[in-house]
Amino acid sequence: MLSLTAMSRLLRSGGIALLVAITAGCGVAFPFEDEPTTLPAQPTTINFVAPSAVGGLSAQTISDESGDRHVFVSYPSIASAPELAEKLRQTTSATVRRFSKDTHARPKALAPPELNVGWQLTAASGGVFGVRMRTGLFTGDQWRNSLGTLWYDQDARRVHDSADLLKDGHALVTLAAIVQNRLWTLGPDMKVDAVKPDRAMFDSLNFNPHGDLVAEFDDGQVAPARMGRIAVAVPKQEAAPLLSDFGRRTMEVVDSATPGSIPGTPPPESPPAPGDPGVRGTSVNCAATRCVALTFDDGPGPQTDRLLAILAEYDARATFFTVGANAEAQPALLRRIIDAGHLIANHSWSHRDLATLDIHKISDELSRTQMMIGTVGPAPALLRAPYGGVTAKVVTVARALKLSIVGWSLDTADARDPDPAAVARRAIDGAHPGSVILMHDGGPATLAALPKLLKGLAARGYAFVSVPELYGSRGMEPGQVYGTGTAAPAH
Repeated sequence: MLSLTAMSRLLRSGGIALLVAITAGCGVAFPFEDEPTTLPAQPTTINFVAPSAVGGLSAQTISDESGDRHVFVSYPSIASAPELAEKLRQTTSATVRRFSKDTHARPKALAPPELNVGWQLTAASGGVFGVRMRTGLFTGDQWRNSLGTLWYDQDARRVHDSADLLKDGHALVTLAAIVQNRLWTLGPDMKVDAVKPDRAMFDSLNFNPHGDLVAEFDDGQVAPARMGRIAVAVPKQEAAPLLSDFGRRTMEVVDSATPGSIPGTPPPESPPAPGDPGVRGTSVNCAATRCVALTFDDGPGPQTDRLLAILAEYDARATFFTVGANAEAQPALLRRIIDAGHLIANHSWSHRDLATLDIHKISDELSRTQMMIGTVGPAPALLRAPYGGVTAKVVTVARALKLSIVGWSLDTADARDPDPAAVARRAIDGAHPGSVILMHDGGPATLAALPKLLKGLAARGYAFVSVPELYGSRGMEPGQVYGTGTAAPAH
């Protein structure tokens, strides 16, 4: 059998046509010096499936907002693919445990270490599901991203790693040599010798809309980390002989599901004017009434419907700071929030700490969320930065997108305290007229604590309003940071 190096040289001499690209986010343009270098991305662009089109899908989350570390993990649970959901739960839970163990052993950094895991669907038809997981790790200096794609055979009820798309070890050696061959042509920065015929190295294999096999690599794996995602596309006719039966089936499923043309993203609707509550019903005059604003971060999710039912029972309005990726997966939940008379606000696309990102990535995080929410209802006029991370760059982007920035004055700790009585007591004892109360859509104690909290505060004469209602005619200005509203007389 040819060695990997020998095969790579043979392939180079044969002139196999390969395509490679580096992708980067987009958004509002700003004149800052930290603009990333990019190359054309089309050959390695993967055609993702809209999660809202998949019946029985819900977005599951794991979060930790403690002061010494930040964690936000999301993964899909599909009713017709229970083995896949369980595999994703086990994998993400293990990732969180490793991160928590590692961060306890590290010395304190200037910024808390952060773990952020998100997902996209690469296939969802023909009995095949593909889930591409993106894991981001921030350890105080820069973000490192890694990718991994799992595939599910619904007929066999079996979860496959990406390497299972290849028919055998010889195919893996051939693919590794092809990748080596292309990396040689990209210059001295490429880490050609890092490419090995290991299953773990080829843990994110997908297909582009042309049926080409796309091999994606982690930041720093085959090139300097500053170059971000690097991916190699192997033309369909050359990839097909390398594939297993399941791999060829997956290629055909992706190819048949690819639309002839991909529609553009609809523009966001105009945001409400500053000070407009943006919710239905009669607005409360918080200059004359004891008002508090309940806010729920991180949804929509599995608990949203039950939260809405509890709020309706107490005639309470709230502001939902939604994560764009979760909203994209479950737009019907977003519509139910709006129809129930509550306000939708922006909590970024993937829940990364915006203070750790450059201005282009901040813009992408916020503008993508604006556009997604704008396809369901009014585009938000409010932003809450994940973990409260507000910098001058965040303010600049928020102002450009006409977003007022909302903090909080009272943290119920419902995301980390499983005791509902303690969560409710913090809110009841700590509230004052104008309080902005922080809660979470998926907190372990939120559902049980909320009725106690609402009953206790109502008994003290509080009305529950949206955040803009706290400010009444004064309104809220884009780019300004707000943490508490107008204090009314304590009657």
